[in-house]
Amino acid sequence: MKKINITVICVGDETYPGCVDLLEDCPSINVIARPSGLSEAGVWVALGRSDVLLIDEALLENEGHDAVRDIHASFPSIRSLMIIENESRQEMVSVLSLGVLGVITRASMTSMLCKAVSAIFTGEAWLSRGMVQPLRKRLGQEKGLADVSGKLPDSPDMPRLH
Repeated sequence: MKKINITVICVGDETYPGCVDLLEDCPSINVIARPSGLSEAGVWVALGRSDVLLIDEALLENEGHDAVRDIHASFPSIRSLMIIENESRQEMVSVLSLGVLGVITRASMTSMLCKAVSAIFTGEAWLSRGMVQPLRKRLGQEKGLADVSGKLPDSPDMPRLH
């Protein structure tokens, strides 16, 4: 099985301590770079060799939303996962509109990070149940949505919702 090449951009060493250690403990993941920002030497080369990009929400504050869009425009095959402190609908919509395929909270990172990276790598979307449940309820009864989603055609271009 191919190892998942990942670049981890966490702005500042204290933002999400331990995430690289967690990834390095996963036998299927190869951390190829861990810059603290997009202006660091070699980061764009590393992105070109990466299957997955793990970023923290501080990158948006420091580099801006356009930086994440530029990454996806330059490297269309890279799949992104963002670590956030607190999830809200507004933040979730904003992050997903940038082309980020998944969101994981800092609180669930320890237990779910490797699984989330693997899911993102295979093209699945990764969102917390806490964010998906209100959406499901808004769209209709949970049973009704399950019935509809079971009838949707599988398309390689559309990510599965995890």
